[in-house]
Order: sequence, then C-alpha cells, then structure tokens
Amino acid sequence: MYNDTIKAENKIISSDDLTQIFQLMGETLKKYLKTSQYEEKQNRMLDTPYQNYTFKDEGSRMKVIVDFYDNTNITFDNYDNFMGIFYSRIDEIKTMDIHYTLSYTVITPEPNRSRNFYFQSIQMHINENKLDITLNLKSDDPKLDEVYNLIKNKVLSAPEKYDDVIRRKSKITNTVAFGVGLIPGMIIAILLLFVPVVNNIFFKGYVVYPIVAIFLAYMIGSMFSSSKLDKYYNPIMPNKKYAGYDSTNYKSIYKDDIDSFVGTSEILIGKKVNNLENRRMIRTEYEKYKALIPKELIALLVATVIVIIIGFFI
Repeated sequence: MYNDTIKAENKIISSDDLTQIFQLMGETLKKYLKTSQYEEKQNRMLDTPYQNYTFKDEGSRMKVIVDFYDNTNITFDNYDNFMGIFYSRIDEIKTMDIHYTLSYTVITPEPNRSRNFYFQSIQMHINENKLDITLNLKSDDPKLDEVYNLIKNKVLSAPEKYDDVIRRKSKITNTVAFGVGLIPGMIIAILLLFVPVVNNIFFKGYVVYPIVAIFLAYMIGSMFSSSKLDKYYNPIMPNKKYAGYDSTNYKSIYKDDIDSFVGTSEILIGKKVNNLENRRMIRTEYEKYKALIPKELIALLVATVIVIIIGFFI
C-alpha cells in the first residue's frame, strides 16, 4: 500500500483537465464493475473452491457531492448523471468532493486457493482555489495506476497561475495603452497646429510635436486600454494586502498578495471558468498592439518631418 497527496499550488487546472480525469475514473469503475458481473455469472456454475475472480466487487463506487453558488447541493452516486450536471452547470459550481473507491476481492481457485481483499481510494476536494487529492493505492495491484498517472501528469504539466500575464501586467497595459492612443494623439496634435498660439510653439521646436503626440497617446490610451483590459485582468489578479501607511499622502498602501496567490490553485469552475480565455484575450491584445506600434512610430516620424518642413516656410 502507498499513500500520496497531490496539490496543485500555483497551477491552472482547466475544465478539460477535470473532464479527462473524471472520464477515466468513470470508465475504470464501469470496466471493473462489468468484469465483476461477468465473473459472477461464470462462477455460479462452479463449486466455491473452484471459483475464480480477478475482481469480485465489494462496494466500489464514485460518489460526488456538488455545492452550487445558489446554496443548493446535489449528491451523485452515478457517474453519468454527475457528468451531465458538470457539463451544463460548470459556471455555477462552488465546490466538489469526490469519493472514489475500488473495493474488491481477488479469488484464486484450487489447488492454490487464495482470497485477497483490496481497498483503493481517491479522495478529491475541489474549489476555485484548491485541488487537493488524497490517494490510498495498493502497490501490488495496478488497477488505479492509469488514473493516478493521469492525475499526476495533468497537475505537473498544468500552466503556472503566476504567469507572464500577471508578472508583466505593467508592461502589457502600457504597451496596449500606447498602441491604442498613439494615432488619436497624433491626430489631436495635428489639429492643435491650427490653433495660432500653439502652432508657433510646434513649428519652432523640432521635438515639440512628437512629445505632445506621445503625451496625448498615453493619456488617451490609458483611458481606453483600461476598459479594454480590466475586464480580463480583474478575475485573474491576486488579492491586495496591506503593505503599510503613506504618512505623506495620509493613506494606506496595498499591494498584490503574491505569496497567497502562488500558494493556491486556479481551478476553472464557477466564477473562474473563463480565466484561460481571459489570459488568451490579454495576450492577443498585447501582441496586436506590440506589432502595431512600430508602424505608428514610423507614421509619427513622417508627421514630425512634415511639421518641421512646414515650420521652415512659416
């Protein structure tokens, strides 16, 4: 016998990962219950000393207790019924507790008759921030080894929760802000050329126009990029923790609680069901504006040269 505990700290476990684990657990249980039923029929015609069982079921089951955000809960003793609810109400699930057992006897017939009882179990507690798995397996019987290896591999290969999207938030938001705001900033700066007091300054200083355009780009971009990215960032960011008091500005200071963040999991059920998609959208926006900025800077350079040339003739 060997016991193991698997935790998924700082890991993102997707609904697809959970589905594959649950499916293999359900299929494994069905396979051995079917084996037990078949062997039961075969052995009815034999005297007890000559009966042969590779799996004589003694109460194997998969019991799942699901709590929902509407303060209701359902207990399932049937794998298929559970999976139906899991698929259809995954965004409503608050917690799941899975009690999975293979309880069986292996019987060898005469002349070397033996009877060995086995009890193997997998207990899982799942919520949006935790995946705790406790295993009680028999080292001399591999019936649950495939399930165990799948669970272990899914957790080990899962992406990090504290990933580049979180670590590089400032860079990503600044890049998107600059990319969003540069063209509008250039246009507004060009319009300012038609204001008599302002155009004098623009035409006499070579760097005034690009500086104003870049300043406006960050101002405009910050406003619009916030609405663009905040809806994706808010569900995935760490909670804030108290970090001291600013006696100059008379206010408390809060910062991201990274230690607590990496000490928990991100299980894509309930309110976090779309978190991988949120990360994908953030990366898409970042890559789009990262690729656009060099073209915008060329346009800014051209506009600056035109402004300088016009300045020579005024």
